Amino acid sequence: MPFSPSKAKKHRRKGPKEMSLQITSMIDIFTILLVFLLKSYSAEGQLVQIAKSISLPESTAIEDVHPAVAVGFNGTALYVDGKLLIDDVTEAMNSDELLIEPLYAVLSQKAESLKSVAEVSEEVDFTGEIILQGDRNVPFRLLKKIIYTAGQAEYVNQSLAVYKGE
Repeated sequence: MPFSPSKAKKHRRKGPKEMSLQITSMIDIFTILLVFLLKSYSAEGQLVQIAKSISLPESTAIEDVHPAVAVGFNGTALYVDGKLLIDDVTEAMNSDELLIEPLYAVLSQKAESLKSVAEVSEEVDFTGEIILQGDRNVPFRLLKKIIYTAGQAEYVNQSLAVYKGE
């Protein structure tokens, strides 16, 4: 007497059957993923390198940053484009001279190189823009000397870098 087939054998597939892909749900997933990535992508990136030892002041300024030469300074050191230029600014701060010679030399050299690139390329133009990244506790005497030195090196469009406050 033969046994009746089990339920599993009875409902088992008889041969290879093609699986169909649910394309609608896949399109929905990829659309959501694409929108998320586009929202989180920043085309500008970080335009200004800020030294770790500088604590910028907060402001409600709304103007965006443009790529430019950056001078960072705190009570002890002076940086140009993120590189240490002067590790002790007390001598420059206490002198009667308004011009800081090492800073003037570097900024003049950068201005000349940007002008020579601007002569060759139509896309680049020397506008004399500079970003001053001053620590919130820096003495005004040092800030005044840096502003004067930048002006003497033909950087007349000066901006102060700040964090956006609420």
